[in-house]
Amino acid sequence: MKPTQSWLPELPAPAHLTRASKEIAAAWESFINDGTIVGPAPRPVVLEGWMRCREQGINPHAERASIGMSPEELQSILHSDELGCAGKSILDRFQKLMGGIGHVAVLADAHGLILYEVGHPEIQARLADINLTTGAVWAEPAVGLNGVGTPLALGRPELVFGHEHYCEGWQPWVCYGSPVRDPDSGCIVGVIDITGPARSASAQMMALTMSIAQLVEQNWVIFQHQKGDALRSFYRDLERRWPSDGLVLLNETARVIEFNHTAAARLGVVATIFMNRTLSDIAPDLWNALQAPLAAAEPAEKRIEFTTGFRESRSLQCRIEPIRIDHRHMGSVLILSALHPAAKPLASVRPTKCLARYTFSDSQGEHPSVHSALNLASAAARDPRENPVLVLGETGTGKELVVHAIHAASARASHPFVVMNCGALPRDLIESELFGYSPGAFTGARRDGQMGKFEAAHKGTFLDEIDSLPLDFQAKFLRVLEEGELMRLGSTNPVYVDVRLIAAASPELPRRVEKGEFRLDLYHRLSVIEITLPPLRARGEDVLRLAEGFLNEASLEARREVPRLSQTTARYLRAYPWPGNIRELRNLCARWVLAVEGSEILPEHLPPYMRSAADIPAVDIATDLRGVQQDLIRRTLEESGGNITEAARRLGIDRTTLYRYKKRWNWT
Repeated sequence: MKPTQSWLPELPAPAHLTRASKEIAAAWESFINDGTIVGPAPRPVVLEGWMRCREQGINPHAERASIGMSPEELQSILHSDELGCAGKSILDRFQKLMGGIGHVAVLADAHGLILYEVGHPEIQARLADINLTTGAVWAEPAVGLNGVGTPLALGRPELVFGHEHYCEGWQPWVCYGSPVRDPDSGCIVGVIDITGPARSASAQMMALTMSIAQLVEQNWVIFQHQKGDALRSFYRDLERRWPSDGLVLLNETARVIEFNHTAAARLGVVATIFMNRTLSDIAPDLWNALQAPLAAAEPAEKRIEFTTGFRESRSLQCRIEPIRIDHRHMGSVLILSALHPAAKPLASVRPTKCLARYTFSDSQGEHPSVHSALNLASAAARDPRENPVLVLGETGTGKELVVHAIHAASARASHPFVVMNCGALPRDLIESELFGYSPGAFTGARRDGQMGKFEAAHKGTFLDEIDSLPLDFQAKFLRVLEEGELMRLGSTNPVYVDVRLIAAASPELPRRVEKGEFRLDLYHRLSVIEITLPPLRARGEDVLRLAEGFLNEASLEARREVPRLSQTTARYLRAYPWPGNIRELRNLCARWVLAVEGSEILPEHLPPYMRSAADIPAVDIATDLRGVQQDLIRRTLEESGGNITEAARRLGIDRTTLYRYKKRWNWT
């Protein structure tokens, strides 16, 4: 599809390229000599660029750009910087195409520094003579009009053809450039340039350049999400260490990525304004106090006096935990601790009932599906509209933990959290249990009547095992959700309730909807935010991580040494299908701590049904050693954050050997 922007650069028709080139050359010669134009004037964008170059004192007879970065520094950027990683992987796909058409494609950052290049070897060698190569700076204030610096200066795609270049050394070439933008902020983060001989100028090359820039932007988004996941993983680790404090996760530009409601309360701001805003916008006083230590990217702790958004003066103890990944500062976590006043007498403290028992800090596991579910659950907790949440998962996958954690991290955390399992109640009692009843509603009813579960959860959260709800009662349930009112059994007066529903159900619920066993309208009303928890058998190495955690926990309570899993036992655990999921694994670990003598859990300590169900084949010593080798290399790569150079150094092997192992084992 042809772009419609009026500023899209165009070339003369191929038949007129030679004449156009001579006219531009004459205009350039005249402008360089006395600042006037002889013959047809060049394009306005070119003439304006020449004037800028003349004002900046750029040498029109320059033959070579300057080098701004060493190859070693460039390699570090390509392996750690989002633009470098995103751009390199895209340009590598176009290596053969560039070589076939006799052009070179380069990636440069927002300052015009060339980070990477691919293309025809002979053309690359010729361009190296003018330093259009990696490490050189091609910003317009340094080298005049060109396909790198001019699109950066203008903020839009542009081409520079032959003598349109202000510097004589670049005039044998035609350059097509298109900026690369951060899709979230719209800021320019780099530029793609394709350069080739001026005689081969083609409008199609401009379209190709813009397409490659768009691909880099899409890849940039992927890398940004990966970085966000890494930051959130660090944040969740700190949640476990600081469960009662306010936490704010910032990226390297001090933009808020994650937070908890304790932080919002201590800063005195509305939680809904927190996300994707900078700390300077949310809490200016706090930003002024922390700007220097955040820029230093070092751990720090200080007392902060500030004014909240509600004009209240407050004091906090603030700790800064910087986040480094691959030796690069990626962000920080602020830990906000209250300065506690003198304790009040116990008589003045009122106990709180029906509160959630778990928080997100209780969650364990590193599998991507678990991270995805927890990130969505965390977003659900912060949802300003407090939409219903539906948590799907097999029995034992941790549905209740996630639901409790959502409530504990929500604005309703200090209000009631009411749990009810519809499947555990007789059919005749469901309505009275949920909605309550008025005095004398039926034989055996309490004299004063009774409040239902919905009323008990007023201002709070209600958890319901929703898939057990009888079909004929689902319409009444839906009405309460939509209207916010209920009718006690035996009463004609409506009762208004403000309740957020978080429902848990089995993965079979969508199939029950298809079979007509569950109302479609109620399902859609419940599943505004739907979170699916993976079964344990689908979580890979999480089985072993969870087992180690459960063994540590049970051993601590039993006051005994923590037993370790033998390699063969670990293989059984990975292969077993775990029909009871996490609950089954936790129970097994508790049994081991009580029954196993010695420091190692062997296959004979497994229940017989588990050994037969796992069906582990016999392996020889060579296979065992390969497994040990793979585990060692995998752990080293994880500990070094995927940095091949660092992992090879720790392992004492060459990088090429490590690459060969990764290829052999099909690791990405």
